[in-house]
Amino acid sequence: MTSPASDSDGPDLAAGVRRWVDSGLITSDQAERILAAESIPAGRPAVASRASMVAEALGYVGAVLVLVGAVTVADRYWSQIGVGGRLGIAFGAAALLLATGAAVPARRADVGRRLRGVCWLLSAALFGTGLALLGDEVLQLRGESIALLAAAGTAAYAAVLWWRHRGVLQQAALLAALAVAAGAAAAHLPADDDAVTGLAVWGVGAGWAVLGWGRVIAARNVAYALGGTALVVGSQFAVETGWGAVLAVGSVIALVTAGAWLRELVLLGVGAVGTFLTVPAVVGQYFPDTLAVPLALVGCGLLLVAGAAYTARLRRTAATRRRQAEGTRTAALTVAAVIAVAVTVAVLVMGS
Repeated sequence: MTSPASDSDGPDLAAGVRRWVDSGLITSDQAERILAAESIPAGRPAVASRASMVAEALGYVGAVLVLVGAVTVADRYWSQIGVGGRLGIAFGAAALLLATGAAVPARRADVGRRLRGVCWLLSAALFGTGLALLGDEVLQLRGESIALLAAAGTAAYAAVLWWRHRGVLQQAALLAALAVAAGAAAAHLPADDDAVTGLAVWGVGAGWAVLGWGRVIAARNVAYALGGTALVVGSQFAVETGWGAVLAVGSVIALVTAGAWLRELVLLGVGAVGTFLTVPAVVGQYFPDTLAVPLALVGCGLLLVAGAAYTARLRRTAATRRRQAEGTRTAALTVAAVIAVAVTVAVLVMGS
């Protein structure tokens, strides 16, 4: 049987539980149950020292100043510093922010973890900017090739940062870079169709959400939010085609259904936003100048409200149902691989 935590352990455990919630490892309900089991009040936070708060504020200001300084120099002296100087500004600022984040002791402190995450997010953005400059001014590539080079390189860079620091911002940077890289790669196909590009982005989002479902990506809620967002955004590129409209509608239905089945509010929220974006576009395209659009919105709204009421009514069994519906790593990797292969084949066939 678990013994109650001592007073000295309480603040450390409470801080750790908050980090788990922020990273998406556990839900707020699970955090409350953990603290209750250890006899620690949920509202009893670890007190952050003024020195920590000042250090965090100074770190954010310093990171922003590095970014603003680089942009200012580039804006005023861009035509005078030459290609080497431009690349030096971008990659130099990225390296400086990388070193700053690495120097922050982020293993235990919430302040350090947040500061490192912000510094490394800006570092990844500047690294991608440097690669775009390299492709444009040195290699003289086309627009799609520049985007592919910058996104693929940033994805590799962000993957290393995420491996070293499993923060929300690093996961977001990696997924965004992967989605852009997939879309840019699809844009190189002969068809050069926006719908095909959107399908490639959709595949990245769907695979990411599935990996979160199986805990291959530990921060499950974050993976649901990011993957679901990429899935919805990708489907919007294809909504003007017949199969794209089916894909978009099916995607939001799948998100809402999965959210209700798994009792995951994140999926329900993303599905609700996707419904708001998708239904008017699809209905307005195929049934213009009719009452179909407002009636469809009313119907979708009623369904979402009913789903929310159903989810709230069964909240007591949510934890048990969630555990039963959770996927294994093997199942998630298998489904993600199937999605990757199917989407790749579809993109190549429709894009050729």
